[in-house]
Amino acid sequence: MRKVLFLLLSVLFLGGQVFAQSRTVTGRVTDANDGSAIPGANVQIKGTSKGTSTNPEGSFSIQVDANATLIVSFIGFEAKEVPVGSAATLNVKLKTDSKSLEEVVVTGYTIEKKVNSTIASTSIAGAKINNVALPDVNQMLQGNAPGVAVSTNSGQPGAKTEVRIRGIGSISASNSPLYVVDGVVISTGDFTQNTPTQDVIANLNPADIENVTVLKDASATALYGSRGSNGVIVITTKTGKKGQNRINFNAKYGFQNLAHGIDMMNSSELLAYQREAMRNATKKDGTPTFTEADILANRPDKLTNINTNWMKEAFRTGKTQSYGINASGGNDKTQYYASGDYFKQQGILIGSDFSRYSGRLNVDHKFNDEFDLSVKVNGSYTDQRSASGGNSYSSPLMGALSNVPYIPSRDIAGNPYNGYTAGQPGSTTWDGFAGIPSSYVPIIRGGNFLSTVDKNYNKSNNTQTVFNAALGYNIIDGLRFVVKGNAELTNIREKQWTAPDSYDGRNYGGYLYNVNSNIALYTTQQLLTYNFSIGKDHNFRLLAGNEYSYQTRVWSLAAKNGFPNGQAQVPDAGAKYFDMGGDETSYAFQGILAKADYDYKSKYFLSGSFRRDGSSRFPQDNRFGNFYSVGAAWRISEEEFTKNISWLSDLKLRSSYGIMGNAEGLGDYPYQPLYSLKGVYADGSVAFQKQPANTALSWEKQNLFDVGLDISVLKKRLYAAVGYYDKRSSALLMQLPLSMTSGFDVMNMNVGKMLNQGFEVTIGGIPVATKNFQWTSDLNFATLRNRVLSLGGQQFIPSGSRQRIEVGMPFGSWYMPVWAGVDPQTGAATWVGADGKPTADYNSAVRKYVGQALPKITGGFTNKFNYKDFDLSLFITFSAGNKAYNYNRSFLESDGNNTTGNQAKDAGSHWQKPGDIADRPKIIWGNGTNSNASSTRYLEDISYVRLRNVTFGYNLPKNVVSRMHMQGLRVYAQAENLFTLTGYKGWDPDMNTNPLSPTSTASTATTNAGTDFYRYPTSRVITFGISVGL
Repeated sequence: MRKVLFLLLSVLFLGGQVFAQSRTVTGRVTDANDGSAIPGANVQIKGTSKGTSTNPEGSFSIQVDANATLIVSFIGFEAKEVPVGSAATLNVKLKTDSKSLEEVVVTGYTIEKKVNSTIASTSIAGAKINNVALPDVNQMLQGNAPGVAVSTNSGQPGAKTEVRIRGIGSISASNSPLYVVDGVVISTGDFTQNTPTQDVIANLNPADIENVTVLKDASATALYGSRGSNGVIVITTKTGKKGQNRINFNAKYGFQNLAHGIDMMNSSELLAYQREAMRNATKKDGTPTFTEADILANRPDKLTNINTNWMKEAFRTGKTQSYGINASGGNDKTQYYASGDYFKQQGILIGSDFSRYSGRLNVDHKFNDEFDLSVKVNGSYTDQRSASGGNSYSSPLMGALSNVPYIPSRDIAGNPYNGYTAGQPGSTTWDGFAGIPSSYVPIIRGGNFLSTVDKNYNKSNNTQTVFNAALGYNIIDGLRFVVKGNAELTNIREKQWTAPDSYDGRNYGGYLYNVNSNIALYTTQQLLTYNFSIGKDHNFRLLAGNEYSYQTRVWSLAAKNGFPNGQAQVPDAGAKYFDMGGDETSYAFQGILAKADYDYKSKYFLSGSFRRDGSSRFPQDNRFGNFYSVGAAWRISEEEFTKNISWLSDLKLRSSYGIMGNAEGLGDYPYQPLYSLKGVYADGSVAFQKQPANTALSWEKQNLFDVGLDISVLKKRLYAAVGYYDKRSSALLMQLPLSMTSGFDVMNMNVGKMLNQGFEVTIGGIPVATKNFQWTSDLNFATLRNRVLSLGGQQFIPSGSRQRIEVGMPFGSWYMPVWAGVDPQTGAATWVGADGKPTADYNSAVRKYVGQALPKITGGFTNKFNYKDFDLSLFITFSAGNKAYNYNRSFLESDGNNTTGNQAKDAGSHWQKPGDIADRPKIIWGNGTNSNASSTRYLEDISYVRLRNVTFGYNLPKNVVSRMHMQGLRVYAQAENLFTLTGYKGWDPDMNTNPLSPTSTASTATTNAGTDFYRYPTSRVITFGISVGL
């Protein structure tokens, strides 16, 4: 008993000793650089989840054991471990994180510290790019970089994405930015000849990207001379880190469906609509076109027995999947990064998909202190299948919106119903149309897409290999010479097959298009850099270089028809060639460049660049052009009069001016006389001149002024950047009319002028940071004011039937009659006439400026929340101030004009009797009133706010994954295009509204930009993923 009592007393005594050692420690956390307090710093007891945060004065209080160690950390500073020992008060000084100090701007030629740079740029980390569930790197630029507008005119998997930086700078040449990957310019754009647009940038695996930098002002882009006028996108791929050997595996699997549908009429609704339209139809003498007996015979009640939902037949839930693995690491001499990736996206429209296989190897080796070598190899293969042409009658997209619901999708045998000719109901007897006059038997114009989607196809295969090598030589301290070589080889094979038993191929025995394209780009580069200082205050960074590139493009086309069946899908099986063609082009480009940067005490900065470019695309007298820039910056926060402002971390005023050029998108021989062979007789051809010589052709030029203010406060916890730019383009190429005696209609001349102005704003930081919770936020937006300044003496140039390019107005402005509504008494459509009053005569309506296609405001808003091991991010994009023409509505709300197709449900709400106040006029079978002709009736505001991406993830705790012999394990779910707030009635307000240049003559031209006409819609994507680090 005494032993037990002794044991209990001992435990109580020891416990009292333990509790007696627990005590409260106070302290203060300050900046080691200037001694200022750091509020919001995390103070955590090592090995536990217990902790606290410092107050606004940087002070803290925490209860600890005698042997405890505190981990003190704050954003932008190096974490510090502090043993408590016997101290009652702790003064902790944190050093600025060297990585934060070394935040850099990658220009492709140079790497500059951001705090010392005069450049206006935006950097996007690769981790943010990987949040996108789609394969196109361009799409992640949207909303992440102010002044960058990203749009697509098709939701087709693998389709080209349009990127515009600071508006439109050219009328006839390219407006696309220059892409630089690992310091070398690469080929971008669409090189296909026959298939829908496909961008070669989709060959790049987003998981291989370390960083994307968007260069916008002259300080950076002028160094690219004739290729920098539209901005530069610099992509840096991942490399290995010494001493960090890692293997990472990533897997994603998801689903996608139609983000926003269009409600179509069912059989009962359409039958009532068509009967009403027939009753309203009259002959010239005013008598009814149809008797009631005719109407009931042509559109009997039994049609409602069939109610096909063609939208469900055309659209599906597509699947997406992605699997990638990479390994990286190295030692003091050699670092490596290797990766492999597979991506598959099944389109939401049947008959469309895209897949990519890619592999990369990046190796950096240091031979000694003088020589080093970097080798990067990337290979990719993409396979794209496109749905049948958008507005083709055999297209699933057109069928979804056009096919009437009272036609069956399949016959009684379960086969696709092929009733594309009146009186021929299909392969199996079906009497649903018995008794209906043959001229009024409902048909599927162009055939049933369900019967052709598996027979006909349009495929494109893209194989690309890129080899990049750079040898560096450190001559003396600060002086370095680098030689680079890059070879980019691309092969594109296109195949369009139309089966002989399909509607489109039935009269030709089917037909086959085979196109083969080979594009080769070779680039060499020699760069000499010298960084040195004079004393402690004067710092210089010098660059000189030479660059040469040569590109060849070869393509050939062979097309045959007359195939015996649908099995032999090779040219030899066809009976006759009906189309053959091809071309071989090349161009060479050379430039010498120089850049100088100077700073005094890291306070005052000056920069200047010069480049002289030569291009084979221009005549000898104008072959070379000179381009330059000057820039300056002032770090106001380094002045003595700001040192006492404790909350100010950094304040910099910057400005630049420069002249760039543009020679892209003109073709390879724009100044030379071109000839073409054209068939005249069965086996004969003749050469004719299709382009006159033009020895006066020269570079397009751009003058760009930029000024901005960058600020960060509270230990760089919050930041903002405000900038203004004025971009003036001159000597723009335009097609001007020639004398008829010349034998040509037009010739390209350097006469156009354009203006783009705007503000760019970024505000962000970390509003909340505690022990377990952190909120990171970033808002950016940009404004755009675009004006055409000159058209070479012309006041305007038509650009299609609804747009024009006019001096003093935004490029690609909308011009059309103004819709005045419906006459309440007659139900007639009216437009604004010359006297400003409504008129029912469409030909008397006045065409006028009614809006612009380019958005006035674009931007994005990102918020990320971290709580312990959980994270949630929300990404919102927005656009405002522009309009698009909803051409689909003129067919789906046709007021009776579309007698063979279905109508949107909204069309059912229309004028029916005198006194009705309606948005849609009286419906008449055949509609000869022009009520659905081009006017502002179908011109819609496409402003929107979109929840673009939501990601929710969980990282397993480190102590758990370490026991699993892993470095990390993360699971997450993503949602793309979750919902959109907009007043637009079509598929998607986020479309390509960049007007195309005039393409035919100076007086007539066509454009589809900003026109929604059977456009492949956007999808909503839900993805689940896992990332494992070993």
